[in-house]
Amino acid sequence: MNPQGADLLAQLRDIHAVPVVAWWPPAPGWWLLAALLLVALWFAARWAVRRYRRRLMRRRWLAKVAELQAACDPARAPQAFIAGLNRILKVTAMGAFPEAHCARLQGAAWVSFLRQKLGDDAVAESLEALAGGPYEPRPQYDADALLHAVRRWIRRYG
Repeated sequence: MNPQGADLLAQLRDIHAVPVVAWWPPAPGWWLLAALLLVALWFAARWAVRRYRRRLMRRRWLAKVAELQAACDPARAPQAFIAGLNRILKVTAMGAFPEAHCARLQGAAWVSFLRQKLGDDAVAESLEALAGGPYEPRPQYDADALLHAVRRWIRRYG
């Protein structure tokens, strides 16, 4: 080998591996992804809490209907039974539709509001007893159908 080639070989260095990439601090894209994930988790938790509260209130209102059914016999005290169901419907409607000003509705307008929101005419027809039932001396209505309609309303909007 010539001396000039030996000099050149001496100048060569050994092959070095690339340094290991550190895991911290993460790249800006990972920070953005973490922020988006935190926002999504916050919205999901908020949605879950609201859903839980709505379901809890729905169960409470259905329990109130069951209490009313157990405490007040529709055959002996029909006015009190209808008035109790009417109160429960009024409170759930005010919670579900605060902008509708449904607290002031009464009689035929109240029943029309309930029927419009419930939609199903077969079930909503039994709500007609709410218009004048509490004020009539002997209201004629189907208590089971009315209970079914009230429970359906609570399940949908309660």
